[in-house]
Amino acid sequence: MVNLLPLKTGGGVQVALDFLRQAAMYGVNHEWFIVVRKDSQFLNVELSDNMQIVYSVPDNLLARLYFEYFGCKSLIQQYEVDAVYTQFGPHWPGSGVLNIAGCAYSNLFYPELDFWGKLPIFKKLLKKIIDSQRLKRILSADVRIFETEDLAQRAIGQYGLDPDTVTFVRAAVSSLVSEEMVHESTAEKCENLPAGYKILLLSGYHPNKNIEFLVDVAEVLKEQKVDNIRFVLTLPEDIPSTRNLLHRAGQLGVASYIYNFGPVPQEGCCELYRSCDAAVLPSTLESFSNMIAESWAMKRPLMISDLSWCRSLCGDGALYYKYLDAYSMAEVIKKLMVDVSVKQFTIEQGDKELQKYPTSRDRFLSYLAIIEKSVRAKQVSV
Repeated sequence: MVNLLPLKTGGGVQVALDFLRQAAMYGVNHEWFIVVRKDSQFLNVELSDNMQIVYSVPDNLLARLYFEYFGCKSLIQQYEVDAVYTQFGPHWPGSGVLNIAGCAYSNLFYPELDFWGKLPIFKKLLKKIIDSQRLKRILSADVRIFETEDLAQRAIGQYGLDPDTVTFVRAAVSSLVSEEMVHESTAEKCENLPAGYKILLLSGYHPNKNIEFLVDVAEVLKEQKVDNIRFVLTLPEDIPSTRNLLHRAGQLGVASYIYNFGPVPQEGCCELYRSCDAAVLPSTLESFSNMIAESWAMKRPLMISDLSWCRSLCGDGALYYKYLDAYSMAEVIKKLMVDVSVKQFTIEQGDKELQKYPTSRDRFLSYLAIIEKSVRAKQVSV
């Protein structure tokens, strides 16, 4: 049974969509029973004969908690499930069967970084309480899958987990994002993008993403008389964080530097990369970001902070600026705009880094091997 309840927006949804697509092609020896949120975009996915969505849970916390602790039991018994595989997020404590959980909560294993530092004190406290519950769930799962070896080793070292129950599957570029992909409705919307040098940050809103930092960079660029830069964002229009960001840009006189495209369907991401000149990822921390591999696959130079986790993920496949230093990033942008050799070198190195990553098929087969091995081990122990 595949648990997609924790996934609502962002890169995790794209990874899950790709997982389902690969399972339809390479997971035909198994039956896949899928549980999602009501009104989820997973409900619109075309599934193969060996896959079916068997339950949708109302999109509220109480309904989810009830299902995860109690409601899942009858469903598991009905379909005679061997294991519950959670793509990313909290597993089901009440399942009574093997729980295999993917973990993308990198901040839980980097205590040295103040992940929620920018939030007001009460919101920060709430986030830390939620984190403690997430950690409790991850530690109580039977098998945990991380996206990097460093995270897996940190989980073992910091919490004394059995190494046999901790593994990692390296991220891959989604099969939904490639130079060959076309998404007509998004391509049509991209025709309305403003003129200028367009830098893409493909993300929903999250404090960790440091999206407001781009307003600071815009202010520096304006100060330096560089006025043809457009930061292209994909934020929901109707949330306070988006309104506050755009309002601040207006107050600082840099509204023309910020263009909010709005949320884009996973299949349409390729069109945004194609329509922009470069990509940026100013996050404090990521276990892995789809933007890294996607920018490489779409041949767009990536700018990222000069932090150890960024270097370990990107190698020479990115242009680095000092973390949250607007002047440093402005210099990188200007260099990228005028020096074609810098752009070409970064793209070439990104392509080399991409070759080190698994394909979508390889990644799915790694997940499948872990699931099969864990189920066999459970059956032997019983």
